[in-house]
Amino acid sequence: MEQGKEGIFRSSLPWANSKTETLVISCSDHRFQVHFDQFLKDGLKLDSFGRFTLPGGPQFLLAADVPMFEKAGRRWIKFLTRHLEVRQIICLAHEDCTWYREISVGPLTLSLLKERQVSDLRKAKLVLKEMFPKVAVRMFYAHLQEQKKTLLVEFAEIY
Repeated sequence: MEQGKEGIFRSSLPWANSKTETLVISCSDHRFQVHFDQFLKDGLKLDSFGRFTLPGGPQFLLAADVPMFEKAGRRWIKFLTRHLEVRQIICLAHEDCTWYREISVGPLTLSLLKERQVSDLRKAKLVLKEMFPKVAVRMFYAHLQEQKKTLLVEFAEIY
């Protein structure tokens, strides 16, 4: 907080009133946010992007069992895509997603969970391409990878 002004924080970053051509749809799991940001900025070299973040990320596009989620989510991404003048949508899913564990029936191993998520990413890509035929769509799955006794997050593109 700024000294002498209780309850006020002033960002040191200058305001940039510009459009972005990228919308990112991702899971809201706090464990992965810093890794998502690093991947988007350093891995994909994106300076700016709009965000649509919710449990399960792009899974809402396939939520026929909860039609109000699917309908609201589609409306929001249509708005964002139009408002931001989006030319690219990037979807991010990750290992050990709590949302997928919540909506699954029966026991679920990490490999079965990944299989379902990757399958859903492919289905969501088809939905997004149908909704926005002129927009590029890319899907990525983040998983943990041990390197020198440290767990790191690795991103694999899903085709």
